Amino acid sequence: MAVFETPRPVAAAAIVHGLAAAQRLILVLGLLFGALTIADLLAARGHGGYTTLVIAPVLAVSLLALVLLWRPTLFTASLFLAGGAVSSVAVITLGLTVDPGFAEPGPFALNRTATALVLVGALHGSAVSGMVWSTAGLIVAYGSLAVGLAAGGGAAEPGWGPLLIFIVSFLAYGILALAQRRARLATPALESALASLERAERQRALELRSAAVVHDTVLADLAVVAASPGPLSDRARERFVADLDLIRSSSVREPSGTRPVSTEFGAALLELAHDFQWTGVRVEVSGAEILARPVEARVADALLAAARAALDNVARHSGAERADLVVGERSGVVSLLVVDDGRGFDPDAVPADRLGLTTAIRGRVENVGGSVRIWAGEDGTTVMLTAPMREDAR
Repeated sequence: MAVFETPRPVAAAAIVHGLAAAQRLILVLGLLFGALTIADLLAARGHGGYTTLVIAPVLAVSLLALVLLWRPTLFTASLFLAGGAVSSVAVITLGLTVDPGFAEPGPFALNRTATALVLVGALHGSAVSGMVWSTAGLIVAYGSLAVGLAAGGGAAEPGWGPLLIFIVSFLAYGILALAQRRARLATPALESALASLERAERQRALELRSAAVVHDTVLADLAVVAASPGPLSDRARERFVADLDLIRSSSVREPSGTRPVSTEFGAALLELAHDFQWTGVRVEVSGAEILARPVEARVADALLAAARAALDNVARHSGAERADLVVGERSGVVSLLVVDDGRGFDPDAVPADRLGLTTAIRGRVENVGGSVRIWAGEDGTTVMLTAPMREDAR
């Protein structure tokens, strides 16, 4: 059984996302636990009647923490830190007002809300982002403690809770940042290998295409020679010369830049493929460079319009990211195939008044003496448009 390893950049980002999500979950639970601790402390000191007033800011920032957990964005993170700072100041001020000994026997209840601010977590899978947000949380935490103690008139110490949580969080994100940096340094070598593999695949495809050209020409010509009892006819000789020209013009080398085309119809197919680059579907054209004879303007317009309609269907309905546009001609007939590997459909189930299939594709091609065939299934859809190269040759 083959074992596939997750690419390093993806794995590192996934770990950062997981760490940030775990921090935010601990953040929510920690705030709720802090609210219960404050309520218990006030009740034990005989100030139970003020419990709701003191813990209300903690519960409010808990809601902001839930929003941050659900949708961690720059806005929600900033809103959480701002709301957390206000909540921390309010808890300290109200607690010291209700009970001057609120910070005894230690600052646990006093700095609980401020400590939670350090756990804001990373955004967008970046470990450096986690380091930055942890630092921002620490600054806001101790700033709110200073303001709260000053407003409450207390002389208590702010405690080490926020700093200890910050050290653990900062070190964890720092280790992940080093891992992400190493992954980025290794990425160029991986991209180079993938580019080399892609070039090899394109070369192989060109070789297979050339082999198909040889099969359709040389082998067929040899069969004609073998079957001819006497001298070859002028028509056979003309066919042999045309096939030799076709083989001579074909190449297995990867083309550089735009493929040379000798007909306006071939150039129009390349332009059609170029038009679809902004739709999210990459269209590859095959055979345009070996078209030898021109296609009558009206036939060409009908085939191009029908192909455009078929590609529109690919972009809108198939879910495919790639489509092939394959053209070929033989004996005065040009064939154009639109092939995709997306979601297929049942051509027989399409209503007769469906304009996309009936008018835009089938109607246009049949008006110039052509025909349309459609194959569709789970593996994709193939639309074959066939028409005479000249209308008077129907």
